Amino acid sequence: MFGPTRTSLATSTTAALATLTTLVAGCSGSNEATGAPVDDDTNRATGAAKPTETAAARKRPPPPPEKGECRNLVFFDIGLFSNEGKKVSCRDRHTAYTFAVETLPDKIAFEGVDIENKAVQSGAAASCSTAFAKFIGGDASTRALARLTVTYFLPKQQDFDLGAHWVRCDAVALRTAQTLASLPLKLEGVLDDDSALEELGVCSTDEPGVGGSALVMCTETHTFRALAAVRLGDSDAPYPGADSAEKMGQQCEALVGDAVGVEGDFTYGWTYPSAADWADGQRFGYCWNQTAD
Repeated sequence: MFGPTRTSLATSTTAALATLTTLVAGCSGSNEATGAPVDDDTNRATGAAKPTETAAARKRPPPPPEKGECRNLVFFDIGLFSNEGKKVSCRDRHTAYTFAVETLPDKIAFEGVDIENKAVQSGAAASCSTAFAKFIGGDASTRALARLTVTYFLPKQQDFDLGAHWVRCDAVALRTAQTLASLPLKLEGVLDDDSALEELGVCSTDEPGVGGSALVMCTETHTFRALAAVRLGDSDAPYPGADSAEKMGQQCEALVGDAVGVEGDFTYGWTYPSAADWADGQRFGYCWNQTAD
């Protein structure tokens, strides 16, 4: 989700320590539409086109997955191109919910193309990210403050070659950097209610970005909580530079104060994307509030 950042930590009345930090959380299928940090799946390796069977020799591909299916995936699964995980009842524990099944356009999913092709991967990621924003609710800043994100899966190559050009869009939640959380029974529109962030929000086990700290879902033990996400630029904007990004964090005192409902006696911090994160699509900086020593 997040990449290397510089963190400023201060009290509500006195500027304090500023340290160079790294703030990292693994995240597949996340990007600006989720609000959460960037989707690395769009950078999967490009594959060469493969020879295909003649139309007469083709078989019918299996039926596509359906919206509303639930599965128990693990973190490793979300980095795969395809997944045939067993469906489970959504009333039982599950870590993935299929909220949409999209279809790739013919200009991308043509005969002979490899599912690892960059255009196929980018098209799949974009279609699911757009659908996710509509499904999960909230504005871009709210989505950036949640550990909910989106991943996607394509048919196996042999089924893709038979004409199965669907994309399975799954919602998942990152409990820790490499652990998925159980999902609530109702997900649609969950981020329309800001109170959902009490459990699904982004927290840190220590001062955000310092050595040994880690991003977790706020149901886990933590000492800092992200209370505001500040957009630093549009998707096509150039990197603002570290000095400018640092200055944009000056609004954190007011934003955190409003969020916690006090005018003083709190400790807050600011993290923002590095140039490398910006190149990967990250556009949000985060205002943090210290919740425990």
